[in-house]
Parts: sequence; C-alpha cells; structure tokens
Amino acid sequence: MPASIIYVRILIISSCTLFATVTAQAADSPEDVAASYFEAMQTEGLASSTRFMHPSALLEFKTMLMPVYAAENAAGGRQLLDVTFSPEVQFAQLESMDPAAFMDGFMGLVITQTGNAPIRFDNLEVLGTIDEGDARHVLTRMTLGAGDLAITQFEVLSFLPYDETWRLQLNGDMKGLAAALRNNLPQ
Repeated sequence: MPASIIYVRILIISSCTLFATVTAQAADSPEDVAASYFEAMQTEGLASSTRFMHPSALLEFKTMLMPVYAAENAAGGRQLLDVTFSPEVQFAQLESMDPAAFMDGFMGLVITQTGNAPIRFDNLEVLGTIDEGDARHVLTRMTLGAGDLAITQFEVLSFLPYDETWRLQLNGDMKGLAAALRNNLPQ
C-alpha cells in the first residue's frame, strides 16, 4: 500500500476524536470549556480545532511530527509534506512555521479527506473533574442514538490553565499519530 494512503488513513482515524473548539470566556471552568469544545464539534467540525489547544500542546505536536518531515526531506522526498500542507510549502517554511499554523495546516488534510462535517451526538454529560497539579481532567459521556441503538463513549479531556481560562493538552491519540507516522518512515 502506498505510504500516502497509509498516512491519510492514520490521520483520519486519529484526528476524528481529537479536536474542536471555540475561544473560551475568561474564568470559564474546565467543565465549561469541555462543554464548549463539544458544542464546537457539533456546530463547526474539525476546522475549529486549533483554537482550543494550549500553546505547549501545539508546540509538542509540531515537535513530535517535525522528525517525520525532516526524514522525508533528508531522503529527497516530500510526499507527506505535499499531502498534509501543499506542494507550495517548502521544508524550511515548515520548520519556521508557528505551531498553531502548523496544526491548522496539518488538520487541513483531515478536513479535506473527511469534509468538515460536524460530529453529531444526542447527549453529552460532564461527569466530573479530577485535579492533578495544574492540570484538570474532565470526564464526559457522549451518547449517539437512543434506546437499543444507543452507543455511549467516554472521553477524558485534559486541560491546563492559560490566560484566565483553560486549554486542551494533546491526548494519547495525537501522540500515537506521531508515533505511527514515524514508524512508517522508509528505513
């Protein structure tokens, strides 16, 4: 299977549950921000993803993925760069790109492949919050459908304080995405 198809599949699978956001109001609780996050998933789709990410998470995301682009560039290729950004973007531009712009560009592929269709669910409950140092982990339950056809999924969103509100940390799916892309590099 061509590497570009593998990359696209990994990106789509890993990104569908990862992001969406609206800018939080000052003094919002992590629970309020989590509710806004899911509201944005339903109304705006993945295009809103970067706005909710903590700046340290954006930098971590870029830092995790740059070795993949660097290896591709060193081998004289640009397949992943072309698929995720565009043929017009040069590796040097990618290196100096702001982490938020990097994530926006990277998510553009997922949006292109899946459309920016909002994610629909029938019920959302914030079940509680666990404090861990500065971080807050919000447990939510989402239900799709009703009755015997209902599917329930639990999601833990981890937040760090930022400018009198809260912003998302990277979840394990995003870290797994970077590892999967690194594992698919030509040896």
